[in-house]
Amino acid sequence: MVEFSALFVYIKVPILRNSGVMLSQWNLQSGSPSDKHMKSKFLIKDTLYTSEKGFDVGINNPTEMEYMTEKGDNVTAESLDSTETEEFEQQGQWSDLPSPPLERIYSLLYRNDQVNMSLVCRKWSEGYRSPSVWKTFHFDMTESQVLMDTCSVMKFARKYSSMFRHVEIFCTISTNKHLIYTWCRHFIEFLQILTSNSQLISVKFLNLVVCFAYMDSPTCGVVCTAIVNFLGLQHHLKRVEFYRCLFGFKECAEVLKEITENSRESLRHLVLRGFVRNDPMDKDQDSNVAEIIPTIVGLPSLTTLETDYSLIFENMFARQSAAIQTSKNRTRLLSKIVLNYDNDSMKIEDFRGLKSADWRCLKRLYPDLQVEFNLTSDSPSWREVEFFIVPNMPITWLNYAYEKINLELHQSSLIGIDVLLDHLLACKANDHLVSLHLKWVLPIPDISSIFIPFLQACKKLKCMDLSIVYPANGIVVLMQSWLKNRPDCLEEVHIAISDLKCGDDTWSFMSLMTEYKSLLGMVGLNLNLDFIFGRGRRLI
Repeated sequence: MVEFSALFVYIKVPILRNSGVMLSQWNLQSGSPSDKHMKSKFLIKDTLYTSEKGFDVGINNPTEMEYMTEKGDNVTAESLDSTETEEFEQQGQWSDLPSPPLERIYSLLYRNDQVNMSLVCRKWSEGYRSPSVWKTFHFDMTESQVLMDTCSVMKFARKYSSMFRHVEIFCTISTNKHLIYTWCRHFIEFLQILTSNSQLISVKFLNLVVCFAYMDSPTCGVVCTAIVNFLGLQHHLKRVEFYRCLFGFKECAEVLKEITENSRESLRHLVLRGFVRNDPMDKDQDSNVAEIIPTIVGLPSLTTLETDYSLIFENMFARQSAAIQTSKNRTRLLSKIVLNYDNDSMKIEDFRGLKSADWRCLKRLYPDLQVEFNLTSDSPSWREVEFFIVPNMPITWLNYAYEKINLELHQSSLIGIDVLLDHLLACKANDHLVSLHLKWVLPIPDISSIFIPFLQACKKLKCMDLSIVYPANGIVVLMQSWLKNRPDCLEEVHIAISDLKCGDDTWSFMSLMTEYKSLLGMVGLNLNLDFIFGRGRRLI
């Protein structure tokens, strides 16, 4: 027989209710003789319900104690029912959900889920028609929707287009010509619907190359005319983006002309990725076509231009000297050019090239201009490097990727990474460089002798990402130099070493590099290592 001088009984009874589940647990603790009560605590959906029942702590009969417990259960269960009823009456209905959170929920859902949600009640149906729900619209039709006479995408466009502010147009149709022509018919109708809406802030075109690759010339002309007419009636666009559209040179000129003339004062961000076909015939285009391409100065509110290196890009810069004279008193906002070149799809023989004088003019126009340059090559050559990277070019971000070997070229015709870094120093790119990303698939003879002097000359470099192949000669010496004299601004380094093979030398090398990672962390340099074995990868 067990006696208790005092008793606290915490009861969580296993009862299933609509509002939640209570778990059974006994917890007996000794207390002072004055604590003569029983506490029953019920946890329901993270809410703790507590009731108290006093009893004689001198009870030492288990049968009597079980009776008192059951009695306490009945009392607390009745109290629980009452509490639940009162709280339910005090709680608001889901239909009373305020508009801000309701609209926030709508914004997180796909369009089909939004439709289902709008069917719950009248209040939610009204929320579905609010401007915030239709602020962004995606014109992205599945193949089954394309074949419908009246699909939901077009219904939404007709009904809610006046509330659209941001539109994204994405072509995901396969190479089936019938589907492509039908999609284009819907697309043209969609643009015509939008022409009555002059309040768009941004528009994005993606993957229209699928259409142009499989359509005849007259139909391509109709589609381009619809795009030009649509842009000609938009007067408040702040952001316009083209990805993988590949217009002809003439069509590109017409599109840019409409943007410049009608959203000239509002346009801030322009993206031209995969905008123009790389057609050598375009070099001989009528000069009158090139004349209608706007200069950068012709877009006074533009802050960011992201573009491929193309004939369109060159022509946008071709007449800067004359433009400076006509815009001396204007405020100029351009602060970033993101330039992309891949020699798989573009050849430098097709371009004139921007000279040092061109970049000097741009710096006079835009003193705060920064250039981010992404250059991918399968055959890094001296001609390529000096063609694109010239003095007065304010490169703050350079991503140079030599990531695959062109088997048709003899390696003797390729430059080493030391030639690239020496050229950057000669052009004084080290005065601007903040982030450097290099990928080199050929072995580097001595990493330390190449990188130590270069990094010491880069006074603003904060981040370096280096992808190299094993054996990575000189990498340990580079680590040691950072321990003794870390470049002032360098904060983060990521080194990926590929072509590793299993063996004692490799494991020792990895262990040593890991030690340097810890040591450099103690002096303020964040070093991330990536060891790559064939197709596998180990991150440290």
